[in-house]
Amino acid sequence: MRRLAILFAIMLGASGCGNLGLGQTDCGPVMGDVDVSSSNILTAQAVPTAKYTPCVNELRLGWDQVDWFAEDGRAGIKILRFSPSSTFLTATVTESCDVSDAVAAESGFADIDRFEDIELQPVGIRIAIVPSGEGPLSSARQLADELSGVDVDGRPVSYTIDEAIDEPVSSRVELALSQFDYVLIIDEVDAEDGTVQLSSNFSAASGHDLDPRQALDLIDGVVPEVFYRGYWYFTFEGGCITYDFDASGDLAETIAQDAEESLGFFPAQELRRVATEQGYYIG
Repeated sequence: MRRLAILFAIMLGASGCGNLGLGQTDCGPVMGDVDVSSSNILTAQAVPTAKYTPCVNELRLGWDQVDWFAEDGRAGIKILRFSPSSTFLTATVTESCDVSDAVAAESGFADIDRFEDIELQPVGIRIAIVPSGEGPLSSARQLADELSGVDVDGRPVSYTIDEAIDEPVSSRVELALSQFDYVLIIDEVDAEDGTVQLSSNFSAASGHDLDPRQALDLIDGVVPEVFYRGYWYFTFEGGCITYDFDASGDLAETIAQDAEESLGFFPAQELRRVATEQGYYIG
């Protein structure tokens, strides 16, 4: 694409947002006869059909730097963190976007449609307990109470007991593995000995005759890092804004809510109106 401007980079100080150093790339309204910035003009020129452009309401912990960019046909903002150095969220406005692999979601706006295509590893760890009969069922309930509040890798753990004890254990374990992260199995011998069997999709997190705390230690050794990756698409008259996520670790734990609350949509016609009134050609 034809480059409209070099990348603008700003260091975000402790004072927070204001106009973030990006002119009207923050979500506040255009006030009075204030001069539009170069970022305003280039954003309006980049996608002159778009009804909205992306903006930032406020910064969040870990949002260390914002880079603003504009090219012919696309413009937006990149949000980075310094350690480790990475771009974990980009909001880009274009004339259109392909939402064929995404699913519809509620946008909260009458004139904006929303679609999502996300892959994530959540913070919480889900464990199913599969008892083989009445005695093991009682042991399963007791075990769930004993382990309540015990975390794994610093992450919360939830336990669900499969009480369909009349069904074959093998089919119940197979079903549980498709719905939960890990499965603890308790048969009659386990109920007597206070042990469990651990099954999962990780060979290192499996075994028999395990103390329940030992089973949790095995899980701790293989639990995958939390991540949030993929796209949110917002389509509207004359354009589309795409949020591109690639967040892991502590950023991934809150990135969806942070993006929901901190990013926004600025009415591009306001930029064009003010720029035109001040003598700039928008196209």
